Amino acid sequence: MPDDAAWADHVVVPDDARELAPDVDAYLRELRAARRARRWGWLTGSRTWQRWSFPLGMVAGALSLAALMFVLLAFESAPGRPARLAATPLASPSYAPGVRGGLLPDTTLSSAPAGTSGTVRPARALRPALVALVPIGCRCTDVITALAKQARDVGVSLEVVAPASRDAEVSALPGQVPGIHPWYDATGALASAFGAHGVTVLVVDADGVVSFVRSDTTVDGARSLPVQSLLVLPPYAGDAG
Repeated sequence: MPDDAAWADHVVVPDDARELAPDVDAYLRELRAARRARRWGWLTGSRTWQRWSFPLGMVAGALSLAALMFVLLAFESAPGRPARLAATPLASPSYAPGVRGGLLPDTTLSSAPAGTSGTVRPARALRPALVALVPIGCRCTDVITALAKQARDVGVSLEVVAPASRDAEVSALPGQVPGIHPWYDATGALASAFGAHGVTVLVVDADGVVSFVRSDTTVDGARSLPVQSLLVLPPYAGDAG
C-alpha cells in the first residue's frame, strides 16, 4: 500500500477484533434486509401488486373498522345486571302488619333451624325483597329457581322463609339455587299472618310495605309475577284487597 495514499490517514486498525462487532452486525442486517427484499420482490414488484395493493388495503381497513364498531355497539347494548335496590326507612301504613298494604309481622328469623345456632335477623329487615314462605317438604326447587331469576332481574334478593323444623329439602336449596340462604321462622308468624299455603310469595317494597301476596305459587306463576312493576315503579298505594 503506498505510504502517500490520501485515504490511508483515515484507516484505523483496531487492537481487538471484537471492536468490529457493531460493524459486522450492521453488515449482517443489511444482508438480511436484502434477502427479504428479494424474497418479496416477486410480489411487491409485480404490476398486479402495484395496481391492487392500495384499494385492497383500503377495503381491509374499512372492514376492520366496521367489525370494531359492531363489537363496541354489541358490548354497549348488552343488558347488564340491574343496580341493586336499596332499603328506605320503614313506612307507617294504615294497614295492620301481616296483610297486603301493611308491614311484615314484627318477628325475628334465624339462619339455622331449631336446635342449632345461627344468626338472627328482624323479619322487617328483609326489604326490598321477594319473600317466599315455604312449607315443610315443599318440593319447590323449580319454583324457587324461577323466583330467584325474577329477583335478580330487578336487583333484589330472594328470601326463603321456612318453618323452624329441620327439613332436608329446604336445607338443600342453597346448593341447588345459587344465592339462596333460607331463614327459619320459629313462631310461624309470617306463615300464620298471611295464611300461607304451598309456596306463598310476598313482594316487600323498599319501605317494608308488602305490596303483593300470592299463595300456591307454581313455576308459571313465579315467572309471571309483576315484580318489575311492583318494585321498580312507585310503591303500592292501593287497597288491602
